[in-house]
Amino acid sequence: MAVPNTLLEQLRLFVDNPDIFQADDAQKQELLKLSRQAASALESPFETLQRLVYSPLPLVIARICQDRNIFATLAANEDATGVSSAALITASGLQPSVFESIMNYACVHIMVAEALKGRYIATKLTEGDGRSDAFKLGHKTSEDFYTWLDTHPVQKHAFHNFMKEQFTSLPTWLDVVSFGTEFARDIRPDDVVFVDVGGGNGAQCAALKKNMPNLKGQVILQDQSYVLETALEVGDLEKMPYDFFKEQPILHNFDDDACVRILKSEISALGPDSVVVIDDKVLPDEKPAVGTPGIEYTPALSIAMKVIFNAQERRESSLRRLLDQAGLQIKDIRKFTRFDDAVIIATKKAQLH
Repeated sequence: MAVPNTLLEQLRLFVDNPDIFQADDAQKQELLKLSRQAASALESPFETLQRLVYSPLPLVIARICQDRNIFATLAANEDATGVSSAALITASGLQPSVFESIMNYACVHIMVAEALKGRYIATKLTEGDGRSDAFKLGHKTSEDFYTWLDTHPVQKHAFHNFMKEQFTSLPTWLDVVSFGTEFARDIRPDDVVFVDVGGGNGAQCAALKKNMPNLKGQVILQDQSYVLETALEVGDLEKMPYDFFKEQPILHNFDDDACVRILKSEISALGPDSVVVIDDKVLPDEKPAVGTPGIEYTPALSIAMKVIFNAQERRESSLRRLLDQAGLQIKDIRKFTRFDDAVIIATKKAQLH
C-alpha cells in the first residue's frame, strides 16, 4: 500500500517535471488514467455534482478568451512579470467585473496563470449592455431567469430540485450561528423573529423551524407571489408577497448598484435590535493556490451568475464596501463550508458601540 506522503512527494515531482513521461506514451496514458480515477475517488458528492453541472464551462471560457484577444495578448507578451489586468481589459473590451470572473476561472483551469497579483502570463494551454445578460441573448428573451422559468415547467422543476438537493451534504449557516442565544433570547410569541427575504421555496425557514422546533415568534417567508404558490408548507410559517425593488430581495443575483439599493431598503424595516443575516458566498481577497481542492466550483458559480443575472460572486472587501455604502456595518463573517459559503451578520451603523 502506498504511503500517502511518499505519493504526494512523487506527484509534486511530476508536476514540476512533466516531461519525464513524455517519451513513453504508454506510461503517460496510464498516469492520466490513474490520476483521473484518483480525482474521482477523492472528490465529495458535492464536488462531483458541481463538476458535472459546470462541465461545459472550460470550452466556453476558452472561446471567450480566444475571441476577446486575451490568449493572443498573453502569448505575445515577453515581460516575465506578465500583462496587467488593465492592459487585458483594454485588449479584450470586457467590463472589469466580467474580466475578473473570466480570469478567475481561466486560472483555476490553468488556461492562464497569475504571475503576480493582477498580472497574468500564458501557460501551455494559452497559444455591454448592463441590463442584458448571456441568458437572455441565448434564449432570445427579454424575461429574467425566474420569470422565464415560470413558463417552462420542465426546466423549473429541474432547477428547484437541483437547488433543493445540491447542498444536502454540506453544513448550513445554522451550524455556525446559535440562533436562540444570539438573536431570539427575549423574543415574545407576537414578535417577528425571522424574515427570509427572497427566500424562494422556504427551505431556510424550514431548516430554522427544524433546528428550533420550540422557537417563539413569527417566521416569515418573503418572495414574489408566483414563487410563494409552490413554497414548502412549514407549520405556522407566514408567506408574504412583495416586489423585489419596492421592498427587499437577495444579493447574489444582482450587480453592485442594485445590491446597495436592496440593502438600503432593508434598513427601513429594521428595529433597534434587528440584525441582517446574509447567507452567501464570501470569497477571500487573496485567491487560493491553483490546485486547491474544490476551487473550481466557486469561479464556475460566478460565471453562472454573470451569464444568468449579469452579477457575480464577491470577495470579502467588495461585500464590506457594499454594506458600508448601504448604511450597514458587518459585525461578523462566519464560514461554514470550504467552498466559501458564509453567514454575514450586520447591523445599522448607529447600533454599533
